[in-house]
Amino acid sequence: MEDSNQNNNPTELGSDEVVPFFKSSRSQIVFEFWYLVTLLVVSCLVLLLIQLKGSEYGITHSDKVTMFALIGGFLGGWVYDTKWFYRVTARGKNNQYGFPWHSHKFYWRVLTPFLAALVAFSTYLLASMDVFPVIINNTDSAKVSFAVCFLLGYFSDLVLSRLAKWAETFIPKASENG
Repeated sequence: MEDSNQNNNPTELGSDEVVPFFKSSRSQIVFEFWYLVTLLVVSCLVLLLIQLKGSEYGITHSDKVTMFALIGGFLGGWVYDTKWFYRVTARGKNNQYGFPWHSHKFYWRVLTPFLAALVAFSTYLLASMDVFPVIINNTDSAKVSFAVCFLLGYFSDLVLSRLAKWAETFIPKASENG
């Protein structure tokens, strides 16, 4: 993969330029692949450790519910991120995916699982405290917190847009007089 459209200004990324510490799009793609694999493996290991050995480390049930919620949101964001990584790197027969590789979106792809975890966890907390007109049964279940936060993490962009609309209902608008 040859990088084209190189920008002469070293402080700006062109539409097809790689992030400065990668020599080519290919090396960036390989790094991002292994980054995603590492995140998945570490997340699964942490889940197993919490599930099987949590009590030995003094993790209470409520702490376990919280950790599962965070990891659920993280993995929801990871799945979303990995889906897009696949779409922009896998071309297949006749280049069936019309999504080009955008190397300058590196930071978005690296941070997506973390941001999704924060959005999912915060939304889960609000929903479990009955702030929203949503009922979550068994909020003290680690399985429920993981599953709900996984979905909230996967759809974190949608969640943020809905939260913005919800916030507009109770945050007063600025007056036109200043």
